Amino acid sequence: MTPPRRPNRTLAALLAEADWTAADLSRAVNALGAGRGLRLRYDRASVARWLNGARPRPPVGELIGQALSRRLGRRLTPQDTGFTDPVTTAGILASDWRVGDPVQRLSALCHAETDPVRRADLARTVLSAPPPVITGWRSRPPALPPADPRAPQASAADPARLEGVAVRSALLGERFGGAHARPALAGYLAAEVVPLLTAPAHPVVRRALLTGAAHLALLLAGRTSEIGHPALAQYYYDIALELAHAAGDRGSHTIVLRCLSIQAHQLGDHHQAIALGEAATEIAGSAVPSAVRAFLHAGRAVVHAGAGQARAATADLLTAERHLARATGPEGPFTSYPETALRYQRAEVLSCLGHHKAALAELEHSLACRPADHHKARTLLHAQLAHTLLALHEVDAAVDHSFHALRHHRQLAAGSVHGTLPRLAHRLMPYQRHPRVAAFRERLRAMPR
Repeated sequence: MTPPRRPNRTLAALLAEADWTAADLSRAVNALGAGRGLRLRYDRASVARWLNGARPRPPVGELIGQALSRRLGRRLTPQDTGFTDPVTTAGILASDWRVGDPVQRLSALCHAETDPVRRADLARTVLSAPPPVITGWRSRPPALPPADPRAPQASAADPARLEGVAVRSALLGERFGGAHARPALAGYLAAEVVPLLTAPAHPVVRRALLTGAAHLALLLAGRTSEIGHPALAQYYYDIALELAHAAGDRGSHTIVLRCLSIQAHQLGDHHQAIALGEAATEIAGSAVPSAVRAFLHAGRAVVHAGAGQARAATADLLTAERHLARATGPEGPFTSYPETALRYQRAEVLSCLGHHKAALAELEHSLACRPADHHKARTLLHAQLAHTLLALHEVDAAVDHSFHALRHHRQLAAGSVHGTLPRLAHRLMPYQRHPRVAAFRERLRAMPR
């Protein structure tokens, strides 16, 4: 007997994420087929059959994956769209990727990232069991990973080189989005950074190299989360946390905890978000610079607000402001916390607590202070301004900011700020008869991502 069809929920979820109708998908598949010399005549009824479990003939499954890949900005295979039987990918994550030396795990993950096929498999495989987060801090730095006596000696100049790459990478991420050169960053970690972490050197140099590696792994984690793979990102965050701990770098350790806290908040796990945020501020104490303490308290304010804890959120914002007023030191992604970023976090808190007019003022001030070529921040700011204005029922102004968000998003690498514009389009759905809302949604559908 022929087994009963099962609805293709994977395809349904992808269509919802892409903000596409069945007709949108059928048109995209037909157009791709025409580019291959195929005369395809699929329509919304065809897509309905696929959603109900029917499988298209080759190579249409591949074309569906290609169409959705372009729309969503990440590589999708027929298996990713639910058109093939699941393939066991147990070999993708060897046991030593989950436990053991963080340097070995970083090497294994980053080498896999350099292969497009293994990269796609890796993103799927890790979704089931993200690693536990270790939040403790020892009074003494742990022992350094063993050095390889056969390796060339690391020089005192190597840590500064890693930090230079991290600063440059952070700047490029602001300009072109987290998807920009992400595989290249993984490749750099695998080919150049990992060998330095086991090279013989003075302990001071070795700890500085571990800090540099932690910063680069943290950037890779953030980019991985930004493109829509939070579970894989948690592996990188976990590695960055252990590298910072091995370096004895309390400040970097707490920065990673804060990033994990915000990711848990974004995923709706408020209990975990608060636990991580509190661990970060407790470990930091008074031992980290004021800029880092401001960053930590601003993050904890956001997660408290997300959990509905208004008093705690307000107290954290005030503490963040006090620390930022005392902050000194060089500018950089791990050494400073700009006022414009604090204003964005303050707006997030105010929005969560329902104070939309006050949030609007903070967002407008943050936007005015952002460099013109920071397209990622401007995409997020314009999108948040649109959401805030819609909460105030100011539809025309919200659409203006929606178009600005779209304009800046076009400057980003495909896949960056994953889901930002589809969420905005969904928020505008009640106003879809408004001509400019319809124009925005249509332009978004036509935009390759």
